Amino acid sequence: MSENKNNRSSMLLLLLLLIGSVGFNVYQFNNHNTTVVQYSNEVDSLITVRIDVERELASTEMELEKYRGIAGNLDTLLNEANGKIAEKENKIRSLIAKEKNSAKLSKKLKAELAELKELRDEFLDKIDVLMAENKKLKEDNAQLNNALGDVTQQKNMLEQKVTTASQLKAEYVKVASFKKKNSGKFVESVLAKKTNKMEACFTVMDNKVSVTGDKMVYLRIMAPNGKPLMGNTRAELKTAEGETVDATASQKINYTGEKQNICLNYENDERILEGGTYTIEVFIENTLVHSSSYVLR
Repeated sequence: MSENKNNRSSMLLLLLLLIGSVGFNVYQFNNHNTTVVQYSNEVDSLITVRIDVERELASTEMELEKYRGIAGNLDTLLNEANGKIAEKENKIRSLIAKEKNSAKLSKKLKAELAELKELRDEFLDKIDVLMAENKKLKEDNAQLNNALGDVTQQKNMLEQKVTTASQLKAEYVKVASFKKKNSGKFVESVLAKKTNKMEACFTVMDNKVSVTGDKMVYLRIMAPNGKPLMGNTRAELKTAEGETVDATASQKINYTGEKQNICLNYENDERILEGGTYTIEVFIENTLVHSSSYVLR
């Protein structure tokens, strides 16, 4: 009896030990699985945050670079932003290289990601302010240019009025033709074959606006064939259009602002004129101030 009892006790002890061993092994297995799952989660979290950091670095640079080339002050700001982003990127690379603890590295990278987003938003705010200021400057410049254009236009109109007002005029133009008698005396003639001289007399009118001083006055007589009659002394004038043309006669006058009577003429001892309509033109300086016609029979 005693022996059977001892055997049962031994068996019971072995069974308890076996159950304890199995339980410990099960605990160890479960604990190992929990550790593996926890580590796996840490790795997944680290990978996710690294991807987020890389994406934020790239997208921040691209988003800011969209505003390059709009204005010089914006480009300067973008250069500053790129410098700070490069510093942040170097810091992140250094953290990844040095920090071996996944959990700590993930936490630090999340903090850097938050700072990177804050840096992006800070520079976007600055860009917004600069662009608003630049827009205001452009609008102000446009208004200033419009105002300046109006002033320039008014100035040009005023100068044109002054120029027009100061332009000297020739009035009371009288044209006559003459033949030369053997005595040397000129008598009036209306026949081309008898004419030795054509003369235009006129009055340079008074003008209180015009500048006083020496003025050149020109007479240009155009024959029926379209060519100018050339007197004994060759004269040239430059028109207001910039064209240099031959003149029949010229005279320099000292203009005082008062009326002056002038006579200019064409003369030739040979009677070479043809019958027809002649054009009489008077220029003061380079401006045509009178044009009329005269007929020789």
